[in-house]
Amino acid sequence: MLSKQGIKFPRFFVQLRKNSSIPVPTSTIIKTGQIVSRLGFGGYRINRNDDSHKVALEKAIKSGINVIDTSTHFEFGESEEVIGKVLNNAIKDGTVTREGMVIISKAGYVNIADTTHLDDSFAKINDKSAHSISPEFLNKQISDSLSRLNLEKLDIFMLNNPERILQAKNKHLSISNLYDDIERALDYLDKEVMKGRIGGYGICSNSMAISIAADHISLPKIFEKLSNSSKKNFMSIQTPFNLFERDLIQRGVGQTCSLAEYAKSNDIFIFTNRPLHAMAGGSIRKLVNNLRDLPEHQIVNNLSNGLQRLDQLESEFSNELFPLGHPLSTKFIWSQIFSQNLSRLSQNHFATKYYLEKQAKPAIIRDLDCLCDYVKNMALDEEKSRLQSWMMNYQMETQSLMDSMVSYALINVLHSNDELDSIISYLAPSLYLETVQHHSPLSVKALRINLANQIIGCVLVGMRKPEYVQDSLSALELSDDDYLTIEALNDIYASPNFQ
Repeated sequence: MLSKQGIKFPRFFVQLRKNSSIPVPTSTIIKTGQIVSRLGFGGYRINRNDDSHKVALEKAIKSGINVIDTSTHFEFGESEEVIGKVLNNAIKDGTVTREGMVIISKAGYVNIADTTHLDDSFAKINDKSAHSISPEFLNKQISDSLSRLNLEKLDIFMLNNPERILQAKNKHLSISNLYDDIERALDYLDKEVMKGRIGGYGICSNSMAISIAADHISLPKIFEKLSNSSKKNFMSIQTPFNLFERDLIQRGVGQTCSLAEYAKSNDIFIFTNRPLHAMAGGSIRKLVNNLRDLPEHQIVNNLSNGLQRLDQLESEFSNELFPLGHPLSTKFIWSQIFSQNLSRLSQNHFATKYYLEKQAKPAIIRDLDCLCDYVKNMALDEEKSRLQSWMMNYQMETQSLMDSMVSYALINVLHSNDELDSIISYLAPSLYLETVQHHSPLSVKALRINLANQIIGCVLVGMRKPEYVQDSLSALELSDDDYLTIEALNDIYASPNFQ
């Protein structure tokens, strides 16, 4: 109950094992009566190549997490495959029952090497990505999901960010067209409910809570057109919610209720995602502060030494190895570019990583390819060996330097997040536990703040490593005894640091 004294969650018992009950704070999906843990396991980036992903999921299930969320396109289907194997093993050994788990998958994204052969039932976003919610596409996606998960039924199936269809490059689609497509998709999903392949459905959307977004889709417009039977099948929504992105619980201009309030009034269960990856100030901010995992002094030294070595290689190239005046002679100046932009790049880990991987690295590879052609076709025999050796060294040094720059940017983000952690502790002293060691204290606090919003049914967390699972479980356990006052919650949200 919400009160001036604080926020207190009831503790229920979810039967997850045959011989014992694990107590975790829970919510109930009103339309089905299913009891779910208030934190769920997010399957984004789960794949077969990392054994820690499997271990993390096993730990989460054994510890009382009974919601698993994935998508058909996560890791090109590998997420569902890993989840399917772990879940079925847990069912076989009696750790859980199938009825005690809630499995969610989604469809819409099409990741493919080439979109040119796709017909116009697909919205082609670019050369390698498309989107669709057509009945034919959804039918195949559900079949593929069930096969990979080795299940007969999905508890909830969601349309995944259908607003993305508005970005189509191969055809013009208005918001009215999109609503028509969504209506057809939900009509089809009613048939899937009748066939028993899905228990119910919903929509996952990044824009649904943001009324002023250009690609906003309105839940009332969608839901109120449904028949009464379809309204029963429309069970849930999923949208981002974190310290910075709070549109879900806020009333937009001219709105009489927030998205969360509307959903609750219609018994639509609310899942939230991205609790620790916020879109803030036009960039992605990861809400972690596990600095102790990084050898900070070594990273700074590697960065400084790497810039020096790259500068020496480039000086050698321009002064000794290559003829002046040739177009390639001015290409290899990356030590200067990186040095001049280091301050800016170090402030945003995700932007730095994107720039280096998607822009700088491809440009360097193109220039080295051109230089390789020059060596093969134009260089004198006595020059070839030295130039080939130089190219090999240059490629290794640029990659090493870019790795150091990404790590350096991460260090700065983590330092900034340490400050954020201190601010939260000042605004809400009950969230600070001096004697408890967490992998990422800020993450635990951020999750506890999300859980303090009772209107949210389940917070989906990317727990692909055991230490992430442990932090999530700590947040879940602490929230059960947490007396986070309404005033403290309002103080946090009102702070300029979270605007």
